[in-house]
Parts: sequence; C-alpha cells; structure tokens
Amino acid sequence: ISYLLVSPDMHKTHHHYRLPYTDKNYGNIFSVWDRLFGTYAEFDRDNIVYGVDVFPDEKKNNEIGSLLKQPFEKYQRPTMSQTD
Repeated sequence: ISYLLVSPDMHKTHHHYRLPYTDKNYGNIFSVWDRLFGTYAEFDRDNIVYGVDVFPDEKKNNEIGSLLKQPFEKYQRPTMSQTD
C-alpha cells in the first residue's frame, strides 16, 4: 500500500535537519508523485535526525521550550559540516 499512499515513516525523511534529506519525500497523501518526480528515497528511520541545520544541538531540537523559541532567535551558522 505504501507504493500508492505515503506512510508516516516515509514522510519523516523530509523532516531531517540537513540536505539532501530535506529534499526528499515531500508527499503527504500519494507517494506516486515523489516516485514520478525523483524525490522519493528510502532511509533507515533510526538514522534520521529531525530539526533544522542552524540548530544541530540535540537539546535544542528535542525540547518543546527550545523549539518554541527558535523562530524568534537570531540566525546561527551551522556548527556541523555538511559531510557529517
């Protein structure tokens, strides 16, 4: 059924904190669109890190208080290299 419909695990990849993962699995309902447009990818869900690249600190990405403050904080350059 996941060849037609997007599963939560499939879409999770899109919420990874770093490229190229964020450019994959855009679909919310039909997975066929990601497959047709070449944006579908399979990843091991245990290796997906959620968040944004300017807040790679696990604490800032996993605590609700920190997440709610992020839109109002000054931009920070990523502290991790893109190859990590």
